[in-house]
Amino acid sequence: MSFPSERILRSAIAVVALIGIGVATYIFIADSTAGAPTCVVGGGGCETVAKSSYSHIGGINIAIFGIIGWVLILGTTFFVNDAARLGGFLLNLGGFGFSIYLTYLQIWNIEAICPWCVTDAVLMTIAFVLNTTRLLGYVGTDGLDSTGAAGTARPAAEEG
Repeated sequence: MSFPSERILRSAIAVVALIGIGVATYIFIADSTAGAPTCVVGGGGCETVAKSSYSHIGGINIAIFGIIGWVLILGTTFFVNDAARLGGFLLNLGGFGFSIYLTYLQIWNIEAICPWCVTDAVLMTIAFVLNTTRLLGYVGTDGLDSTGAAGTARPAAEEG
């Protein structure tokens, strides 16, 4: 199986994380000022979701947890080692699981869908796949090729 270079995976994760930071920040700012993000599709689902009891944990808007998670995921892309790979995977695993839970709540408990929240969940899913690929493909490598370029080493699955 052929994996993209770790550099490409790290770059893709970084782009997804930056978009995720933007989406979560918009949700937070909109909730703090206008009371809810503007729903571009789907009617008033954003307002219904934002005003639900599930939108805050301990009085803290859950978008703050999203921003923090995305920033930490972005941070793992700056390092080419097993700790960063595992950290990115674990952060994404938590974020992915939480996104599934929040989507479940929107569908079954709140009975409204916020497209911004769904966008964030889709981004978290993409980042989870990318981080899982990075972990499985490059675990145990030092992340350097023969020229010393970071993130271009052959995946562990191809070594033999």
